[in-house]
Amino acid sequence: MSKRLSTAIVALAAASLAITAVITPAYADSSATFGLYGRGDATYDGVFRQSLAILGLVANDVKPNKAATTWLLKQQCADGSFQAYRTDTTKPCAASDPVNYTGPDTNSTALALSALMAVGEVSSAAAAGAWLTKQQNKDGGWPWYLGASTDSASTGLVLSALMTQEPNRRVPTYRKAASYLSRLKIPCGNGGGIAFQKGGAVDNLSTAQGFFGLVATLPVKGSSTRPLAANPACGESTKAAAGSYLAMKITSTGSLPSPMGSDPDYGSTGFAILGFVANSNGRQAVTKGTGTLVANALDYAVPEGAAAPGPLGLLLLVSEATKNKPTNFGGVNLITTLQQSQQ
Repeated sequence: MSKRLSTAIVALAAASLAITAVITPAYADSSATFGLYGRGDATYDGVFRQSLAILGLVANDVKPNKAATTWLLKQQCADGSFQAYRTDTTKPCAASDPVNYTGPDTNSTALALSALMAVGEVSSAAAAGAWLTKQQNKDGGWPWYLGASTDSASTGLVLSALMTQEPNRRVPTYRKAASYLSRLKIPCGNGGGIAFQKGGAVDNLSTAQGFFGLVATLPVKGSSTRPLAANPACGESTKAAAGSYLAMKITSTGSLPSPMGSDPDYGSTGFAILGFVANSNGRQAVTKGTGTLVANALDYAVPEGAAAPGPLGLLLLVSEATKNKPTNFGGVNLITTLQQSQQ
């Protein structure tokens, strides 16, 4: 794997899992942060974490206050896209830069689209969807930043977001993306899963988000009366190859390993759980993975006592999908902890 590709995977993982720092930058004034969840540096994850937070609240039938939605709306670029964070929304968005990871990106735009749909901001969501649709590459997938190579993790997030507007898996956009993901599928004889890019090895983040994009939209509503089927077996379809790999990893170890080391990757594990619930299978993996998230909720969502809105939003989504109490998820009241973090 090239140094540049390794760097891209690490950077994409950081953005996609809404990892936040606990230091607020000096340049962030009230006009840029009023309504934003969390007091950590928003440079790399502002829109992503705000979107996950909004989606988590909506999933649990809690309406985000107007300031939270207004913050997200103000972050939108004139062409409908979103970048990770705009410190001055009176200035036009910069061009997408895949070398320096600046400007509009598909991951921020995809999560914002899902959040805007969830709160009924349909016209702004439509603009985001139109921008994303235009960025679909000829191979059927999406890059993180325009000009970069297509990758399966970004493709999964974008596909899920677009399906909130047109939940029809026969449309060309979905079929092209599904075909792209199928070309990155790892054969069952090699364990299944999905590679980050063509020719690569299986990647946990890509498998979780690729699988999620094929089967689910946010938020995922769980059922307390309809039990999930057992863990899926590996098969010819991309869903089966990805689902069986994720189920095997989570059931055996409790979570997916991080792409940045051997530590647990709670973010990818959360997306995999949501995918299983939406796909109505993966019972053992959902039970084991949810247990891991519950046991580590405090360290993951409130590290060193600082509320992390991205993880809080994701755990809220998982709590609804798995019918766990959001007010006592591993001893954390996810709702009030998130609400109290708002600037």
